[in-house]
Amino acid sequence: MDRMSRSAWCALGLLLLTLAVVSAKDATAAALRHSKNFVLPSAETIHDDLYVAGTTVDIQGIVDGDLIVCGQTVTIGGTVTGDVIAAGRDVTIAGSVGGTLRAAGNAVTVDGAIAHDALVACGTLVIGPRATIGRDVLAGAGNSSLGGRIERDVRVGSTSASFSGSVGGVVYAHAKELRLSDGAVLEHELFYTSPNELTKSSGAVVNGRVERHAPAPESEHRGRFAGRIIGWLQGLVGFAILGALFYLLFKNASPRAVEALGRAPWASLGLGLLLAFGFPCAAAFLFILGLIFGGWWIALGGIALYFFALALGYVVSATYVGRWLLRRAGQGGAAFGWTLLAGLAALGLVTAIPFLGNLLALAAIFFGLGALAMAWYQARRSVASPAT
Repeated sequence: MDRMSRSAWCALGLLLLTLAVVSAKDATAAALRHSKNFVLPSAETIHDDLYVAGTTVDIQGIVDGDLIVCGQTVTIGGTVTGDVIAAGRDVTIAGSVGGTLRAAGNAVTVDGAIAHDALVACGTLVIGPRATIGRDVLAGAGNSSLGGRIERDVRVGSTSASFSGSVGGVVYAHAKELRLSDGAVLEHELFYTSPNELTKSSGAVVNGRVERHAPAPESEHRGRFAGRIIGWLQGLVGFAILGALFYLLFKNASPRAVEALGRAPWASLGLGLLLAFGFPCAAAFLFILGLIFGGWWIALGGIALYFFALALGYVVSATYVGRWLLRRAGQGGAAFGWTLLAGLAALGLVTAIPFLGNLLALAAIFFGLGALAMAWYQARRSVASPAT
């Protein structure tokens, strides 16, 4: 990835900022940085939330707020007073994070201080000997190595998982191979699901009980996998039908919404969050008024339209992602149907990621919902404005 265009940033942000749904902050007020190689020097302080995209990102200074970053190589050696959301091929946290770490990538290394939780999805996870995690660890990785000090619980799913540090809470592990190395101290219980027995070194300590569960039979796994595939296909078909109907009935609305998302992604996200959480409250208030004065059924109709709008928001985001993917593949002039199918397939695969999938789907809905509202408002303004 030699460069990251604004469209690429938005598409990656759709996957990354889903993790920021839990934050109610307005992204438009944050500091935005975009360059091939971004470096925040150790002598520099940014008193705001920082959003960064680049091939190489190196944070050695102080971010007095949240940090949201994506790139091929991401290094955080400085101080972040808030949360960190990071996505990249290689993500390294060697500094201090005052909130929660949420990271995804090929390899994630944590050898600094995380004040709250660490939520990680990656190929290889390494929590180094100098790392401290103030609360819980939730990880899904191909291979996991957990050292340092984790104050509370650990929930990990890996092909191979090893512990060499101390854990102050309960450990829940699902792994083909589980090992406790010399120096590992588990202060409470260990519950693990594995086809193999735990490998425990003589220098490892478990103060609570150790309980092993056998994994489900292979036939059951195949049945569950088949069920997920069928569910994925049903969702793909359902959203494709909805998108086709939306395009046929409102031919101009769909392109306008996609353009609004590409033109103002942060405003779309903020407006989508406002509508997603504000409309149910307004509908509840209207329902109460309706019970007193009449017309309560209007609120129920509004709720039905609300859920329909949420589904359309997902369709708009999928269309945008599909357009971006096809443009990258040299098929920028593809028809709407192929764009929608490509985006739905891509988002469907991404939202199948354990732990993070639901958050990713929510962010797609919020981005698209805000873009729909912006497109509708712009269309109303163009109709209302006098012809020149």
